[in-house]
Parts: sequence; C-alpha cells; structure tokens
Amino acid sequence: MKRLLVAICLLLLPAAAHAFDTERGAARVGLLRGVDDTQQYVVNTLRNELRGRGFDAFDAEMDYDDAVAEDHSHLADYFVEVIGGQGEVSDYGGVGIEGRHGGVSLGILVSRVAGEVRVYDAKTMELVSSHELRTKNTAVVPTSVGVGGGALYAIIALPFIERAQYRSAARAAARDAASHVTATIRAASAPAPAE
Repeated sequence: MKRLLVAICLLLLPAAAHAFDTERGAARVGLLRGVDDTQQYVVNTLRNELRGRGFDAFDAEMDYDDAVAEDHSHLADYFVEVIGGQGEVSDYGGVGIEGRHGGVSLGILVSRVAGEVRVYDAKTMELVSSHELRTKNTAVVPTSVGVGGGALYAIIALPFIERAQYRSAARAAARDAASHVTATIRAASAPAPAE
C-alpha cells in the first residue's frame, strides 16, 4: 500500500510543480527597436524592468514599420514602442574648490528625458494606450578635477559624470514606462465584468 502511495505521489509531483510555474502565463512583450543609441538605452532598461515584473519581455529586432508590414503576432501578445526617449544634460554652473596641490569643480547638472511609450496589440497592431514620459534628475556632482602646484596645473574634465546623470534619468523614465505598460496589460487581460 505504501509503495502505491509513493508511486502516485511521484506521478503527481510534476503536475504540482507545474502549477507553481510563474513563467507559464506571462504575457509576451516585444520591444520595438529605437532609432538611436540614447533611445535604445531606455528600451533596454524598459525590457529589464518588465522582466523584473514577471513579463516575457524581449527585443523584437524590428521597428514599428516592420511590425506593421508583416504579421508578427506569433512572436508576442503586445508590442511596445518608445518614441523619443532622447535626453539632455545641462550644467547650471558650479563652484571650484582649490587646495595647494589640487582642486575640484562642483556643478549642478540637470538631466532630462522626454518621450512617449506606446503599447500595441500584437494581433492587430492597434494602439492600446500611450503615455508621455518626462523625467528630470538634478544633482550636485564633481565636473572636473585639477592637480598640480606652482607653475604647472592641469584640469581634467569628467564627461562620464554627465553620462551617468543621463542614465539615471533614463532609468527613471523606463520605470515609469514599465508601470504604464504593466497597468495597460493587466487592464487588457482582466476578465470583463459580468452584466
């Protein structure tokens, strides 16, 4: 009797494990390609955000025109496109602090990312929703360092600080976009209320 019970449990174990598979029902979200590198950074960050929220998000390896030209509904349930997503970093002055053998310039950097995220039904390529992206990040950061003393003094600019500021704003825009995409897909997949 015990052997029969163990055999039944072993047969039911894969089915029970399959019931806890969280990936099985995940919506497939294809992210359409951007036109430039800065926009693509937002798209790549959005893909990672959506994966973190339980979606099967992937690079669709095509742009909107390619998705409309042929039926690609077998690839995804939804396609997401980021329009714009370019950013800018502005330096609003700063202050220099110097010592005997070195110094640093601190500046106020403001980074902005603006754009729009669009969600399409993959079967019809009809626009399901769109959302305006607008993020701003302000920080006081070192913009250059100087070393030397006496007659010789060298100043080195730190351009990677500006790139880091832009990426910070782009990540915030991607989180905002992911929240919108998540809400849109969940609303579209929710069962219709009974009448």
